[in-house]
Amino acid sequence: MTGHYLDNSATTSPSEAAKAAMIAAAEIWGNPSSTHKPGMDAKALLKDCRASIAKALGLPRHTQDKVIFTSCGTESNNIALLGCARAKKRDRDNPGTVIISAGEHPSIENPALLLEKEGYTLVRVPTAKGVLDLEYLKNALEEAKERKSPVIFAGFMLVNNETGALYDVKGASSLVKKYFPDAVVHCDAVQGFLKVKFTPASLGVDTLSISAHKIHSVRGAAALYISSETVKRKNIVPVMPGGGQEEGYRSGTENLISIAAFSAAAESGRVNFEANREAVVVLREYLDRELQKLDVKINLPEGDRLPWICSIILPGIKSETMLNHLSARGVYVSAGSACSAYSKKKSGALEAFGIDPSDADSVIRISLSYTNTTEDIDALIDGLADGIASLQRKR
Repeated sequence: MTGHYLDNSATTSPSEAAKAAMIAAAEIWGNPSSTHKPGMDAKALLKDCRASIAKALGLPRHTQDKVIFTSCGTESNNIALLGCARAKKRDRDNPGTVIISAGEHPSIENPALLLEKEGYTLVRVPTAKGVLDLEYLKNALEEAKERKSPVIFAGFMLVNNETGALYDVKGASSLVKKYFPDAVVHCDAVQGFLKVKFTPASLGVDTLSISAHKIHSVRGAAALYISSETVKRKNIVPVMPGGGQEEGYRSGTENLISIAAFSAAAESGRVNFEANREAVVVLREYLDRELQKLDVKINLPEGDRLPWICSIILPGIKSETMLNHLSARGVYVSAGSACSAYSKKKSGALEAFGIDPSDADSVIRISLSYTNTTEDIDALIDGLADGIASLQRKR
């Protein structure tokens, strides 16, 4: 692709390793559930891919924890949340409490809203300025105890996909487990996988979702981590019954071509973690210096943040107008989450961050990769400078 692609939080270009693995897997076309040789070959490849993803997640070689392949991060999140809600017999009048961080991805926010309509109490923990409010969480847990409305599920994203804020998932998980040891604590780690050092154990979570196309693989594959304790307690059940693939958690013939590419990209990301991170840190420092020369405001989280994601407010120019201007110059960024680009609603992530509603329509997201160069950033800065001058005049 020609041009300057700076929308890596939406999706990434497949690496050469991922493409090679995909082509090789196309030759192993048997169904992994079949018992003849083509099927057994496919099953063996699937097993190897699962081991690679587990290794990239930092799981021990011999573990009872599960890595379940799905089609996307959205599906992984839905299995975790809805699978938890359906796992046990609930009191119809008081089924329990669901806690999520404010500004979660729609694949957590919308299933949570579904459960709220079914009678569950839904609590959103504030994330003003990109900081998870643990004091608010503590109070919410105490209130749930007093109401005798047990927390069945708590979901905290690791990295906000629009602001780059890095949340204290470990601290939040510890609090939840202190008050409700049987609660399922979930982490949407899609934006943090292979960019932040973590393991499910270090975060203290029971379930965790990751996605292939955010780490330089192809679309169509993702994974859901499920702890052995969650399996033992039967705290997650299938939400899409079928043939029983993926140990019954996610029925449907596995997309082995995309899974093989996912595995290769994960292995490459694991091996090159430090080099990839350093490349992005250097690029982000350069980007911040250049942005400071323009009439824009950088939405910097007050807490920890991921260098990959940079959110800025334009001076009185609508995001869509600037995106079109930049795209015409071969520079590609976004206004926020690609998953909700067609929604007419205001961004929940920006609202939770505390951005003034009058500025929300003027926010663009720049998201980096180790594949980017300073030339990409120079093209962006030139395009922004020209757009700020010309588009403001048109107003």
